Amino acid sequence: MVQIRIEETFTAPGNRLDTRLIPLAEELARYDNPHTVLDYLRQKAGGKLIRKMVTGELDCSHEAFDALPQTNSVTHLRNLLVLTEVLPARDEQLAQFQMDIRRLTNVSDNDDRLALVRYARWQLLPMAHRQIHQRGSLTTDTRTYLTNHLRVARQLCLHLRGHRSSLGTCLQPLVDRWVAAHRVRQGEVRRFLTWAAAHQLAPKHLAVSALANCEDRSIMSDRDRVVLAHRLETDESVTLPVRVSGCLVLQYGQHCTRLVALKADDVLDHPSDPAVCGLKVGRDPLWLRPRLSALVRRLVDDRRPIAATHLPNPYLFPGRRPGQPISASTLARRLAAHGIPAARLARNGAILAMVDNIHWKLVADLLGLADQTAYQWHHINGGDRASYVASRLKKHSASASPE
Repeated sequence: MVQIRIEETFTAPGNRLDTRLIPLAEELARYDNPHTVLDYLRQKAGGKLIRKMVTGELDCSHEAFDALPQTNSVTHLRNLLVLTEVLPARDEQLAQFQMDIRRLTNVSDNDDRLALVRYARWQLLPMAHRQIHQRGSLTTDTRTYLTNHLRVARQLCLHLRGHRSSLGTCLQPLVDRWVAAHRVRQGEVRRFLTWAAAHQLAPKHLAVSALANCEDRSIMSDRDRVVLAHRLETDESVTLPVRVSGCLVLQYGQHCTRLVALKADDVLDHPSDPAVCGLKVGRDPLWLRPRLSALVRRLVDDRRPIAATHLPNPYLFPGRRPGQPISASTLARRLAAHGIPAARLARNGAILAMVDNIHWKLVADLLGLADQTAYQWHHINGGDRASYVASRLKKHSASASPE
């Protein structure tokens, strides 16, 4: 029944099988639950899109899919087409950000449109490409961060036009009025106006105060953190992805956005100790404790994508969408359900414990932190740039036994 339905769906007018989509048809035929496939092809939006591609109403290309409303059905089918190599692979978040740019720069005034396009192309896109160069792909959080900057710039331009002014001629009271009504966006508008003034697109006398740095440095107590990490390492009733990700947060201060970007290829074998494996999260390999190493190897071998596809998922923590990882927010919620109410508190405690025992520069290289961030934690811990060498010399002279 399933095979008949698949053949009917993928047969073009004139009883001709659409050869371009054969890999997709073969993948659907391998699904374990035939009722899911039948329901998908008969009633779901994805099945209707497949039929449109077969009949020629919809071109089988990224450009055609970009022109559609970006619903879950469109995204799911696009991912399937990429996995089956019907469509070429691309950095999806970068492509979506470029679509955001086209949408947000579509304003009626030519001067505003030019300013927004230049801001996106010269300031925001280079930031996206910099992360792609460093991490291999653009994360969802970074795309949201950059899109918000462009959205705020657009809102300010529209606000100025609504008061018969413009970006190039606006006065301080108009800017102050907008900032007062959008206090949480003060940082984004300040960056835009600073950039615009530097490129002669806005008056240089405009000023928006910087937000005070109120970053929360609260930490999870070492006792609670170590006890919970030990429970996750040994409790077989907890799912393996939660155990591995929880330990990486509790012991090594990893952020959920970085964990979901990890791929199976980022797991490294130790050159001399078979009981130890590592992760490529920073400039240097992060070698894990033997018990956690065993869990990571099990996860690599046993991980199962939540999506129904049989095609391999390269990510260490697969998600619902074919070929994509679980979202960082979903992973954080699962960790919260298993005793890590705020991953930030666990991360802060782990990083503070590491800079107390390891030089801040080594911590930065191992955990993939910016040098300035690692040094700030070292400073919070009561250290300075010379304290590490002094402490090591003091410990060495105080004890003749190996450390």
